[in-house]
Amino acid sequence: MHNRIFDDDIRLEYILENDGFPIIVISQPGVRGTPPSQKAIDAMMLTKGFERIAEGAFYDARAGLLIFDLLPRNAILTVDGGVFPIDPVIQRIDPEFAAFLRAAPYTINLH
Repeated sequence: MHNRIFDDDIRLEYILENDGFPIIVISQPGVRGTPPSQKAIDAMMLTKGFERIAEGAFYDARAGLLIFDLLPRNAILTVDGGVFPIDPVIQRIDPEFAAFLRAAPYTINLH
């Protein structure tokens, strides 16, 4: 899902087991830059059709997707102005939960 939304190249490398729990090992292309401003992240998400419902939290009603923890600490701004998310959380939600989050955005604990 991350690859589709952000045009990235994250790859599943392998899955390990640790005391009965899976550990998923991925790779992602290296990107150099600095942390972007939240304003730059917000602008990038708006161009992708997402609605900002809280700082670092975005919703796409058509796809039923919530993306959160998309804060400057989890993104890179390249010298050419591109914003590359590193590890936001992507979750499918229904419209009722989206309405709840709009009404109570403080319930998305990102800090």
